[in-house]
Amino acid sequence: MTNRLLRILFLLALPLAVCSSGSAASLQGQVTEVSDGESFTLVSQKLPVKIRLIAIAAPAGEQAYAGIARQHLADLILKKFVVIRYSALQGEFLIGQVLLGDMDVGAQMIRDGVAWYNHKDERLLSEVEQKIYGQSQDAARAERRGLWQDDSPVAPWDFEKARLAKATLTPSPALPPSLPRPKPVANKVKPRGLANEDLMGGVIKPGSIAGQPDVKPISAQPSPGRWQKYQPEDRHFSVIAPSDGVEVTLPVLNADGGIVDMHYVIGNDKGSLYFLMWTRGPNGTATDASAAAAAVKGMVDGINRAGERLGVVITATPGRNLKLGGYVGRRYLLDFGPASGEVRALSKQIDEEREIFLICVLNAPNSETTGAEFLNSFRIRGASEQKAESSKQ
Repeated sequence: MTNRLLRILFLLALPLAVCSSGSAASLQGQVTEVSDGESFTLVSQKLPVKIRLIAIAAPAGEQAYAGIARQHLADLILKKFVVIRYSALQGEFLIGQVLLGDMDVGAQMIRDGVAWYNHKDERLLSEVEQKIYGQSQDAARAERRGLWQDDSPVAPWDFEKARLAKATLTPSPALPPSLPRPKPVANKVKPRGLANEDLMGGVIKPGSIAGQPDVKPISAQPSPGRWQKYQPEDRHFSVIAPSDGVEVTLPVLNADGGIVDMHYVIGNDKGSLYFLMWTRGPNGTATDASAAAAAVKGMVDGINRAGERLGVVITATPGRNLKLGGYVGRRYLLDFGPASGEVRALSKQIDEEREIFLICVLNAPNSETTGAEFLNSFRIRGASEQKAESSKQ
C-alpha cells in the first residue's frame, strides 16, 4: 500500500468522523440542476449540495435512454423542495434517498423504467426498501416500460465494461520502421513519507460537501523542518505543528441537516502526517465520552468504507482515558498494514452545543518519529484561564 493512498483514505474519512451517526441523516432543499438520470444539485441553507440517488443506475453517456432518464428526473424534482436521507459520501456527492412528499424518487425512477436497481448500494437500504426497489424493477420489466422496451437492455456497468474492453483491444499505431522503439526508463524516485501538498486538491476542494474550503498557511514564513506554536484566533487551545502546514476551514453537513464548520491543521515532517481537527455543533443526547468515541469510530468506519475495494482495513485499539482542560476522551492506537499511528479524541458539552477535537499522527513505514511531540503539545485552556485573560484585556 502506497503512502499516497493512505493519506487520501485518511482525509477522505475525516468529515464522517463528526457527521456520521451510523444511520441515514437528512437535509432538505430546492433542486436547482439535474445532471443526469441519477444525480442533481440542490440548495440547502443557501449552499449547493451535490446528490446522487441511492441504489439506482440510470443510462449514462452514449447509452440509449440516457437523455430520457435525465429529463424524467428533471420532470419529477427540478425546482421542487425535496428531503434527502443521506447515508454515505462518495467524492463530491452525498448518496441518499430522495423523498418528494410520500414519493421515493429512486424507486419511482426504477418503476418508470428509466433506471436499474443497483444492488451495489443495497446495503445502505433497509430490508423493506430493498424489497420495494426489487419489486419496482420487476414490475417495470414485466410491463416493458421505458428501457425495458428493448429485448436486452444493457445496464450501465455492463456498458462501461464493454467500452473499456473495446478500448483495451484496439491496437496501438505501430512506430515507423526507421524509428527505434523507446527504451523503458526505470523509476528511480525515492519513496517519500507522508505529505499534505498532493492531497489538498484531491480531497478537500471547492464544492466538497457543502461549500468551498478556506485554506491558508499557518505561518507567514513557513520553513520545512521548523515547528511553531499554533493557536486559533480565540486562543482557547494550542499545539506545536510544522510551520509549513496549512489551516483549513470546511463547511460540512451535520447529522441534523444543518451546516457546521470543521477546522483542520495539517502538516508533515520526517515521514509522518500530523493532523488536528476541531468542530462545534448541536449536542443532541451525546455525553463527553460517547461523543469522543463516536468521532473515532466514524473516522475508522469512513476509512474502511473508502478502502473497501482496495483491501485497506484500519483498526483502532482503545487505550487509556484522557482528561484535559475539562474535556474528556480517550487514546486509540491505529494500525493498518505498513502504517501505524495514534489518535486522541476529546469532547465537552458547552451549553447546548458540543466541541470535539481529534489529534492524530499517521506514521509511514519510513517515519523517523512516533509523533509524540505533536500529541503531547496539545493544550486546551480551561474556563478559569480564559476568564483570567479576558479580565486583563
